[in-house]
Amino acid sequence: MLSLHHRDDRLRAAGNLLPTAEGGLETRPGGLQIIAGAVDAARPWGDRIIAEKGGRIVVWDGAENDLCAAGAVLQATSFQALTGAGLRESRAYVADGVNPLWYVARRSGVYEREFVVNTILDDDSVPYPLPVPWAIATWRNRLWIPDGNNRVRHCQFDRPDEWDPLWTVECQGKEPARVMAIIDHGEALGVGLQNAVWEITGTSQYNWDRREVLQIGVAGSNAIDGDGARLAVLAPQGVFLGNSPDSISEDIREMFTVPIGIGELVLDTRRQLVLVLVAGRLFVTHLKKPGLWGEITGTGATGLIRTQNHVGWYGNDGVWLLMGRDTADKLLDGTERPFTCVYDTWEQRPNLGGNGRALCERTLLDIAGSARGQATYRVANGARSFEQSFDLVDGVVDTWSDDMDGSETWQAWPTPAVRRELVPRLAGEQFRHTISAPCYMQIRRFEPKYRGGA
Repeated sequence: MLSLHHRDDRLRAAGNLLPTAEGGLETRPGGLQIIAGAVDAARPWGDRIIAEKGGRIVVWDGAENDLCAAGAVLQATSFQALTGAGLRESRAYVADGVNPLWYVARRSGVYEREFVVNTILDDDSVPYPLPVPWAIATWRNRLWIPDGNNRVRHCQFDRPDEWDPLWTVECQGKEPARVMAIIDHGEALGVGLQNAVWEITGTSQYNWDRREVLQIGVAGSNAIDGDGARLAVLAPQGVFLGNSPDSISEDIREMFTVPIGIGELVLDTRRQLVLVLVAGRLFVTHLKKPGLWGEITGTGATGLIRTQNHVGWYGNDGVWLLMGRDTADKLLDGTERPFTCVYDTWEQRPNLGGNGRALCERTLLDIAGSARGQATYRVANGARSFEQSFDLVDGVVDTWSDDMDGSETWQAWPTPAVRRELVPRLAGEQFRHTISAPCYMQIRRFEPKYRGGA
């Protein structure tokens, strides 16, 4: 697993390798580009995406639909609004930090934008004003937005145009702080502030309860996520899971020794992964092995997104979603863009006694992978090195089934693990091992054997 500081049992690089539930590493899924061009922000709306592109807001539903000028931020939440006679309309309510709360809906094949007008009136029959929101979430069939600095405010149940100014909940610790993020967390509403994380529970404005669960702040408006069981938080101090005050980011602690600026975090609930974007690097850990890290490289990501069924990233190269295993990245025009995964160890010094020299006699691998490519093993000792490529499968690959149309094509998946023994016979004082592949591989065990050393 990846460590940014030297550890004999960790890697100096784990490029495009993700942790597994068993504690190994496997190649990341291929990505699918769904929006091309530079994207400054992207938020999900079910299986659609609302994105900021070229100073405009567009709605992607398989094609890009121009909507309006962009605001200062982009946050959105899905809401099924009652329209009468038991019918509901799918809407995305948007907080842009500049305009009053507004929503977008598709009507007669066209996306329409409307501003929310509060139906709760004051004594002069004037609607009570709504704060300009910079964060938003749907929870308990209510919309929630920040109100002031440390308060959140909600609409009436199932009535997104009914906002009583009394329906607010205060999240105030020892020091004042600004609400940065609000998320639906199953039985609780997660509220991320600059210096703490709070949870709100209850069923209505008559029994809301709130408590501080972490005395750390979030590193941005998209730096907190939850799966209904536990929260994951990216803070200026590290990455935290559940209500534990202990960071799970010890192996990448160097990323947090300086101010990290704005960072982002999402949960891939299907794959049980936590994706963390900090200082331009995209790290990944597994919920069953939290704190063991891999990294997705070469994306140019500036933000993360979780749609209804997928997770991915966005940036100057558009919006990408992770798709299937053992596939290349695919551009919007259908062009494939292969990527390589790299397993790279820190330098090992197996013999510190005597004259310090040792012989790397052989290297054993328990590894699985794809039949469509080979892996390459390399061990280096300064200017001297040994390199050898090898297959990742033995013999005929088991298949799920033949194609229904009876053609010769079939899906070569899953593949059984194989044992590989490489014989470098390379002498020296320190050794650096790398394994790379342009296709899927899963490294279960890696054991270099030395003579004259450990």
